[in-house]
Amino acid sequence: MNKFQLICSLLFCQFLLAQNDTTLVSKPKIGVISVDKLNVVYRGIQNPISIAVPNAKSFKASGLGLTYNNGHYSISPGQGNEVVVKLEIILEDDSKIIEEHLLRILNFPPVLGRINNRNCIDCIVLMKLSELENAEITVYFENLLTGLKFNVSSFSIEFSDNKNIDVNGNRIDENTFNQLKRLKKNSELKINNINYTKGLGGYFKKAGVINVRISD
Repeated sequence: MNKFQLICSLLFCQFLLAQNDTTLVSKPKIGVISVDKLNVVYRGIQNPISIAVPNAKSFKASGLGLTYNNGHYSISPGQGNEVVVKLEIILEDDSKIIEEHLLRILNFPPVLGRINNRNCIDCIVLMKLSELENAEITVYFENLLTGLKFNVSSFSIEFSDNKNIDVNGNRIDENTFNQLKRLKKNSELKINNINYTKGLGGYFKKAGVINVRISD
């Protein structure tokens, strides 16, 4: 090797050593982002997500709508069909890698109110008067792909004469049931104003009304 080739080789080695050790990962990812098994988040609400990178010294997560509070991540996506969460990971050997995780964005589905797990769209639930005692009010989402928990915290009962009873909790309590005892066969009532989003951030659709008719 002549002197010129030797000098070029040394300069090339120094150039390699001076390069940034950040690598955009194309091999299998080591970071784990857990929303659900289908990696789906919903538009307009705060979707809780878990992010972990095993055997890493540290990592930083970023993405449109991603926030971190009190040790927990959540993401509120905007427009589009997908959102990317980027992880900048520092490994134990101080090398740095970057990963991009893709999440699908869906619109929040319609919300159906239920009484004792019964209801349907544009119909009337037939119930015996005795079935209203301690009856449970819940909400149901068709094809909902999220681990969010929804608990009814209050609701209203509207009678045919437009009188209303406001109820706290998710069940028809004893005092409320005592007022319902006056209902006759074929009397109808509506259960509405179902609040199921207490403590959850974002915009949720209003729960559908439950129409009930007393069968006997």
